[in-house]
Amino acid sequence: PPGFKIKVSPSTLRLRRGESATFTVTVTNVRAPIDVWRFGSLTWKADDYSVRSPIAVKGALFDAPEEVTGTGTSGSLSFPVKFGYTGPYTAAAHGLVPATVTHDNVLQDADQTFAPTDVAAGGANLHEFTLSGAAHFRIAMPPEATEANADLDIYVVGPNGEEPSSTAGGTDELIDIRDPADGTWKVYVHGWSTPGGDSDYDMWTWAVPDAAGGGTLSVVSAPTSATNATTGTVEVAWSGITAGAIGDWYLGAVSHTGASGLMGLTLVNIDNRP
Repeated sequence: PPGFKIKVSPSTLRLRRGESATFTVTVTNVRAPIDVWRFGSLTWKADDYSVRSPIAVKGALFDAPEEVTGTGTSGSLSFPVKFGYTGPYTAAAHGLVPATVTHDNVLQDADQTFAPTDVAAGGANLHEFTLSGAAHFRIAMPPEATEANADLDIYVVGPNGEEPSSTAGGTDELIDIRDPADGTWKVYVHGWSTPGGDSDYDMWTWAVPDAAGGGTLSVVSAPTSATNATTGTVEVAWSGITAGAIGDWYLGAVSHTGASGLMGLTLVNIDNRP
């Protein structure tokens, strides 16, 4: 692809009839633009035939896990970050913040079709959260959060009309909202199926602060600059949090910042529930 350097290893394969082999293709961005797809191909040639594989690649400034997990009132973990540029780089810690746990009961929605008006009849509940200066807003309702065989869904309406939702089969709901707008977020819990006519539930929510530092999460070590086509390691640590209660589920983040500003977040999920 234009702007990328391609290395194939090994570049020669010797195969008998019916045999197979593995090769590695390494793609390095030399001068291609970021977030633009470029296309090319890889062709293996033999005496009597050739085999062509298309290549599609999009340049990125960096690559890091979207989320890492841990447990314990204190601890540490590390994760890799791959760089697609050369220049400044900073990793910063945000949080940890404990979950806000909402306990409630929702009735069976008669027509099993969500509408905000279901709240009046009890087939949905409305919970409001006012956010300001948040980097990430998460809403979670895992399977153990409801009565047996209940299937609850979550619908959200943001201050600017955003409408994320989670409607998994059975109750296993998760909504992640990056860089949520300031204002009131309306979170509806819908009783799609509640054997017995109703279901108790627990819902966990977190608003990870946009401001870095000042929390129980810290960056122990990280690269101080980025070099194209290299991989660094970010190590984080936490302490002073609690364990053993339903609310002892913490969320934080590591922000990745380069010369152009914030490039992304890696969420840090510390689940200390019993």
